[in-house]
Amino acid sequence: MKHILFVDDVSTNLKCVGLILKNKYKVTMVKSGGEALAFLKGAKPDLVLLDIHMQEMDGYDVMRCMKADPDTAHIPVILLTADAEEESRERGLALGAVDYISKPFEPQLLLERIEAVWRTEE
Repeated sequence: MKHILFVDDVSTNLKCVGLILKNKYKVTMVKSGGEALAFLKGAKPDLVLLDIHMQEMDGYDVMRCMKADPDTAHIPVILLTADAEEESRERGLALGAVDYISKPFEPQLLLERIEAVWRTEE
């Protein structure tokens, strides 16, 4: 079973996405960028779903740290955020995100985009 790390500082978002993913994937949920990076020191999920706007460390900083570390640089990241600005999307993709999904989103869209990441890796 594929493993997804979901990083978001809003509990409601964690619960909603967790419900969408739980029957198809192993899901680990954390509430901050720092928690995500600590988790990644000991585990290597198949994908990271990452919010951009978080309190202590934003998603861009988390991605910079991930991409700078040879142990995590290969893990695909999908940005899942309320920020629908084109500049934010371009910035996220330039940092190495494989996709960018704006909230709110349809559950089926999220599932399709996740599967698309793994299809392109094969």
